[in-house]
Amino acid sequence: MASTTDRAARDRKYFEERLRVAAEAGRKDARRYASNWWDRLHGEELTAENVRMDGFFEHITGYQFQVELWTELIEALSITRDAVATWHEQMAKAERSSTPTGGTMGNPIADARQHLWHDANEKFARYAADRFRRVS
Repeated sequence: MASTTDRAARDRKYFEERLRVAAEAGRKDARRYASNWWDRLHGEELTAENVRMDGFFEHITGYQFQVELWTELIEALSITRDAVATWHEQMAKAERSSTPTGGTMGNPIADARQHLWHDANEKFARYAADRFRRVS
């Protein structure tokens, strides 16, 4: 019986480590993508019209939101005793947050940020599942 318990503990520890590795990789990629868009924004060939049409600010803000979500997950994983439950809680929270509330604030900037937040949560939940599959 002790060997079954030991094996279950080892499997859980291995699973928790994979969750942490997946979260770190997700945050690293989100930072890299935000940085790439930021670098492109400062390219010589860009004009104000190109910047607006290409949606640089939306991409950068969306990736910044994703970095925040990955960081929150990493912090939650670091302080919990049950990384698996924490992972699932964060994914459920992201899915809930990706559902638009239906209301509008009437402020175009606030509405745009809310839309980007919903989009970032949706992508975070999808990317997190994908990251974990890759690590597994």
